[in-house]
Amino acid sequence: MLAEVFYRSVPNNYTYKHEQISNNMDDIEVLVLGDSHTFFGINPEWLSLKTYNLSNVSQTIYFDKLLFEKHIDHLPHLKYLIISVEYTTLSQADNTQEDIWRKYFYEAQMDLKVPLIAWYDPKKYSLALTRKFDKTFKTFLDYQREGSLIGCDEKGWGNTYLSTVDSLEMAYLSKVVARKHEDGSMDFKQNTERIQNMITFCEQKNIQVLLVNMPVYPDYLDHLNPEKLLKIDNTCDDLAKTNPNVTRVDLSRDSRFQLQDFHDADHLNAQGAKTCSLLIDAYLHAY
Repeated sequence: MLAEVFYRSVPNNYTYKHEQISNNMDDIEVLVLGDSHTFFGINPEWLSLKTYNLSNVSQTIYFDKLLFEKHIDHLPHLKYLIISVEYTTLSQADNTQEDIWRKYFYEAQMDLKVPLIAWYDPKKYSLALTRKFDKTFKTFLDYQREGSLIGCDEKGWGNTYLSTVDSLEMAYLSKVVARKHEDGSMDFKQNTERIQNMITFCEQKNIQVLLVNMPVYPDYLDHLNPEKLLKIDNTCDDLAKTNPNVTRVDLSRDSRFQLQDFHDADHLNAQGAKTCSLLIDAYLHAY
């Protein structure tokens, strides 16, 4: 009972972003989707057009598309959509990993109709059932310590990654994170179709799409499956070549990002986010 009250009453990234995009953002010109890479890595403050960052930690293309479909008709001034494609983006299967519990928060707190959730699923009606007690307790302790569960600013940017690590720790993190991200799948069909559907809808509304591969530390790339990396590269290139409203922005190997720009092996810190955002802004103005 107390856990349910906690989840239903304490604002978090889901409730805050839903309130912002629903009530305050009808004049935005740039919308950012994606997972933690864009959540922490693209700061609207450094873009010259009015931008909102609707990405979130572990947000998959499945939920990018649901959010896009829910809000696109209420964004009459939208000129650009930013879609992030990272190592896990195209291969992640539905209802796996953190989507197993996060889907309930998207439905309950972002007002999405989530087809993955059956009407008879008890977790649809109780957020307290969606996570193990130790995870809920840790979230409660985080709230007590920080005084908030909102980890972003008023423009949606995740503003809590401020630190960096030394080269030895980065080498270790790169190996560990790369292993964690490998799902063993090369099946990109479903998620590529979802991206294509968003692109097609944008073309009908004269909205340009930036397909962005965010910066990651070189050691991390070295530990990933090269065959899969090549297929991701080719898929992004094909989407850009076959759609006149798409520009690919591949920053994954960009040498302008150095150790001091990274919070960990595959996320930028605030300094790196500034650099990345200014580069994205330059691409927007190149149209």
